[in-house]
Amino acid sequence: MRSLAIAAVALCCTVTGASALTYRWTDDNGVVNFTDSLETVPARYRHKAVKEPDITTSDPRIREEVRQQEERARQEEASQPPVVTTPDYVPPPLKVAPPKVEGDELPQGRTRSQKIRDNIERRKAEEEKARQSGSQQSQ
Repeated sequence: MRSLAIAAVALCCTVTGASALTYRWTDDNGVVNFTDSLETVPARYRHKAVKEPDITTSDPRIREEVRQQEERARQEEASQPPVVTTPDYVPPPLKVAPPKVEGDELPQGRTRSQKIRDNIERRKAEEEKARQSGSQQSQ
């Protein structure tokens, strides 16, 4: 129990003793920039960056204002309908019909076997016609 109390006191001292730093620099356009990490300062401005205490952790009024802004942002986000991303264009589903063979369609009321019989008769008629035209040319 005693070691737990010592650990809690040590933790509190560490938290209050830790101070975050803010780096401030002015760019070529005269814009003042702030960051909490020196690595995010562009290399050409790092020598101009000034270390300052983090105002958001040291000033209670600013800390409260930041907390209120974060809460308002959460409430606004919660009140917005969810964003659903959809592609700009969704092509219609493809309707693929089986390839049609010329002359394969049946008139209504005819069966496939009737079509086969008709084709056989048509071929016989064409052969007969070819034989007749061949015999007329030879005469």
